[in-house]
Amino acid sequence: MNSPACLRTTVRFHALVMGLAILFLSSGAGSLCIAEQENVDRTIQSRIHSKRVSDASHSTDSVENPAKRLLLAQRSRSNEGNKGDKRTEDQVWRSDELEILGIGMGVGDVDGDGVNEIVVIDPATVYLYRMSPDRKLSLVTEYSASSLELKSVDVAKIRKQGPARIYVSAQNRGSVNSFVLEYRNGALVPVISDNPYFLRVIDYPTHGQFLLGQKKGLKRMYDGPVYRLTDKGDDLESMGRFGVPLKIPVFGFAIGDFQGNRQPLIAVYDRDEHLRIYEPSGKRLYLSQDYYGGSDVVMRAAGPEMRSDPMRGDSEKEKEYFRPRIMAKNFGTDALYEILAITHSSKTRRLLTQTKMLEDGQVFCLKWNGDTIVEAWSTPRIQGMVTDFAINTLPGFSGERLITLERRKTDWFSFLKSRSQIRVYDLHYLQSEGVQKGAKED
Repeated sequence: MNSPACLRTTVRFHALVMGLAILFLSSGAGSLCIAEQENVDRTIQSRIHSKRVSDASHSTDSVENPAKRLLLAQRSRSNEGNKGDKRTEDQVWRSDELEILGIGMGVGDVDGDGVNEIVVIDPATVYLYRMSPDRKLSLVTEYSASSLELKSVDVAKIRKQGPARIYVSAQNRGSVNSFVLEYRNGALVPVISDNPYFLRVIDYPTHGQFLLGQKKGLKRMYDGPVYRLTDKGDDLESMGRFGVPLKIPVFGFAIGDFQGNRQPLIAVYDRDEHLRIYEPSGKRLYLSQDYYGGSDVVMRAAGPEMRSDPMRGDSEKEKEYFRPRIMAKNFGTDALYEILAITHSSKTRRLLTQTKMLEDGQVFCLKWNGDTIVEAWSTPRIQGMVTDFAINTLPGFSGERLITLERRKTDWFSFLKSRSQIRVYDLHYLQSEGVQKGAKED
């Protein structure tokens, strides 16, 4: 009879033998399976290659196998989806949200390298952004205006020497203290300060960009005529009165041949946010029922010590709001100039003079037919405000684009926490889409 020690030795020996056998069989079987699979794969690939060569040489229209058809259909859908994504980005490009309260924007070549930059202002700071060829927006530098309240910004090459300059309208309490910036050695440098004019650049038909200015009055926000200004390098000088009626302020108007008869007309936002069409003589041709323009930037009639004076009349206590950009543009299809104007809805339905709560911002292209204006196309409605726009070129985009500065939907109880965003629209896409009155975009 075997002892327990012998039994344990026998069991261990049999286990070892079984383990080696399993290892050997699994290794051999695995190698055999892989080899057989490789042979099968080579055979299949050879037959597929022969089939493709045969199909190409005979140009047959035979029905392919279902698996191949499914694979080709999936690839086709994938390619179409990729093309769709590219088209969407070409139609509308959006920047990341900017953590600023954007109120104005200008586009121009401020560093003289032949491509345009984007300048944005909030109530106290000027920001310079650069767009890369792969459509990445980056902050280059910024300039703090200290105690000044910024109202508007334009980028234009008014002087023959040097690159485009940045023209900023600003106020200090109730006075006007506008200034001009130039980009030098990586910084924005003030070259003109404490200028008494509100500043605005407009595109005048057949003449290009004009720098305009208007002074503030003691009792009225805009006093006297609008002047054409010239940039002398270290000062802005008046070249005489610009040919618009006295009732039209320097902000919120555009001039163009809206009828195609080589006679300029003037499109202007009025104080109540309606659009008017004037002849240069001052004769009014049209007053819209719909609202156009709209801004929450307040123009200061006086400093806080004057605004609190109980002797001032009620009319003087009413807020005067900034009138945003409006543009006359010839898109080259005919001799007519079209009107580009901003529009918003109001949470308060504009019944309150002290607050508007504007939203649903859009840019509309309008045509004047001699009797009324007709909406030709528009940007989609957004959940917020359109505070400014431009038509210009940018790196990474082909041709001229509509560039908008948009204020994201504002929390009215924490106003300064709102965000801004820049969008770049393909003009051909907008023209083909027409008026967009659908759901609001995010």
